[in-house]
Amino acid sequence: MITEKEQWNEEWCNFTPDEVKCQHCGELKIDEELMDLIQDARETLGPLRITSGYRCSEHNNNISSTGPNGPHTTGKAIDIATSSSQKRKELIDYFATKVSGLGIAKSFIHIDLLTSEDGFDARPNSWIY
Repeated sequence: MITEKEQWNEEWCNFTPDEVKCQHCGELKIDEELMDLIQDARETLGPLRITSGYRCSEHNNNISSTGPNGPHTTGKAIDIATSSSQKRKELIDYFATKVSGLGIAKSFIHIDLLTSEDGFDARPNSWIY
């Protein structure tokens, strides 16, 4: 788990710690496997814009129906912007077999690598917002 900017892997060259840190408090907590997956997707699909990465419990509780312990509070979840229905389908096709959680909204997709060990027994799972 990456918790300091100094731990940032140079292989994640298309992303910065600022893109995945909590937008409320600035805390950085992100899973390395998830970042490897996002970087691989970037190299395959082209530019990706992260709209939400890690969220502290307070921030998640304020903006999400999942409350203070939602997927983003684990550092193993990211939301990626979708600019069109074609881009949304491309992202879904790419991540469907690579993630344990896949949420689909009009303007973004949510992906996560959560398991029962993380307290998320309903995995694999997919949903529509």
